[in-house]
Amino acid sequence: MLQSTRAARAITVLASAFLAFDGAALALVGWWLRHPALTVIGCALFGSSGLVLLYWRWYRRQLEEIAAARRVLRDETEAMRALLRGP
Repeated sequence: MLQSTRAARAITVLASAFLAFDGAALALVGWWLRHPALTVIGCALFGSSGLVLLYWRWYRRQLEEIAAARRVLRDETEAMRALLRGP
């Protein structure tokens, strides 16, 4: 599980960095060529790179909550089994 977490983190950071670079490059080219549409699109791409990281953190928190709920459910199930087995 730890390896998959590291791989997912690396891929997410790489995708976000690539998106940020593309956005910054497009915004600079748009500014240099005095083409406001390219500048706006570049800024939107650059901003969305941060959203990728925020969404990934939200996704990881949701997975942790699900894992915690599964642990609680497993403990309750074991308690019920022990109760049904009797003394």
